[in-house]
Amino acid sequence: MTRKGGILVRMSDGATCPFSLSVRDVRLLDGRHFIAGGWGYRKLFGLDFIRGLKQPPAVGVPLVTHRRTVLHQQLRGLLVELETQRDLISFNYSYSFGDDQSSRHGGGEGGFRVEGGYGSIDTRPSGYCDLTISDVGPNGRGRVVTIIDMRVRRQFDTLDRGMLRVYRRKAEVAWFAELDKLIAFLELQSADAVEILHTADA
Repeated sequence: MTRKGGILVRMSDGATCPFSLSVRDVRLLDGRHFIAGGWGYRKLFGLDFIRGLKQPPAVGVPLVTHRRTVLHQQLRGLLVELETQRDLISFNYSYSFGDDQSSRHGGGEGGFRVEGGYGSIDTRPSGYCDLTISDVGPNGRGRVVTIIDMRVRRQFDTLDRGMLRVYRRKAEVAWFAELDKLIAFLELQSADAVEILHTADA
């Protein structure tokens, strides 16, 4: 899938509604707030091939078929979940340690000491930033103690790297406008079967 991808929602009577998402939009669904149920939201749009699960499907071939009433309900549920995270997923995040606030990093790193164990910071996928604190179990293996949403916390004092600070930069989220459009389209239809296809831009 390129930076922008095209999805076509097609009713059994031929009515269509185009739907456009960026790779960032799709990967927002990989955040821990949306992945319950085994990539269910990705599968709604035939997008479960990204990150190598399988090769991208043939363009123009129906990938998924839904009942209109069921899809409408699922899309409204997704919109509610996205709206709950809207003020947080509308930014990309980076971080720094100590006094050097000019050196900001993306991606993630671990191994630094925090009260309660060891910390790792991760800004992936874009729109998320989690601090995971781990300790060592009785068998010597690492285990997660807690996960802190650093999009909200914004800073955390480490024992060996100074203050961990999180920064944010505004990012576009297409989901809100695209879901509003698609939900309104489905509400106007009478046919029951809905096909999801990817277009030449996907």
